[in-house]
Amino acid sequence: MWRQLIKHLKIYGLLIKLNAIRQLEYRVNIVLGLLVEVGYLGIKLLYAYIIHDTGVHISGFAPQSLYLFIGTFILMTVFFVAMLQFNIMAFDRQIIEGEFDLILTKPVSAQFLATLKYVETWMVIPNIIVGVSLVAYGWYASGLAFDLINICLYFLYGLLGIVTMYCVFTLPLLLAFKLHNISAFHSLIWALWDFNNLPHRIFPSPIQIIGTVFLPIFLITNFSPLAVMGQLSAIEMIWGGVAPILLFILTCWGWRKAIHSYESGGG
Repeated sequence: MWRQLIKHLKIYGLLIKLNAIRQLEYRVNIVLGLLVEVGYLGIKLLYAYIIHDTGVHISGFAPQSLYLFIGTFILMTVFFVAMLQFNIMAFDRQIIEGEFDLILTKPVSAQFLATLKYVETWMVIPNIIVGVSLVAYGWYASGLAFDLINICLYFLYGLLGIVTMYCVFTLPLLLAFKLHNISAFHSLIWALWDFNNLPHRIFPSPIQIIGTVFLPIFLITNFSPLAVMGQLSAIEMIWGGVAPILLFILTCWGWRKAIHSYESGGG
């Protein structure tokens, strides 16, 4: 198991390198993309500043602590855009046009290659800079201890959030093996992602339960800052560790079942 994990991590490192080199062929696109990202981040920063400037406590959270949530959301957006966005957009096309045949012939996991082969590299750089800065400021302004325990908690739930993100947004793609064209689901995926922008506790209790247990999108960006702030109960901390593992097992099982429905060229 560990040998396979290390093997696929090395392959993913090569995919990042190859995608970075390929994208450098279109430098104008990179510049335009960076400008769009800077504009998007400018709106986010203005939004964060307005919330902070009002001095209003939202669901018991001080204004400065919201920088921690917004910064974490931006950092997770880096992984979402870099790892998943273009793979989600291209997934059903691979099945319709028969490109999936080539993936099945590769000596690596077909699930790994079909869902992670496209990596966005350059356009996420501004998000990394702004996200880290906001997390650092929110951490400092909230008076949270910058010790080994808090750092480990933040990175642990961040890693578990990435696993949850992969599973939550990969599972719907399996419908493409039956329906072939699932482009209508893309808008739903983007809408779900925006739910993570602020603490999930601002939502009514039924939405909190749905978004934490049944469709655990709130585990992606909320649990890292909440763990550092000491706002997670023992049950929530356990669920935050167990849910991503269960989701990953479900995703792998669902993939094995769904791939039996694949017909070459979508026909």
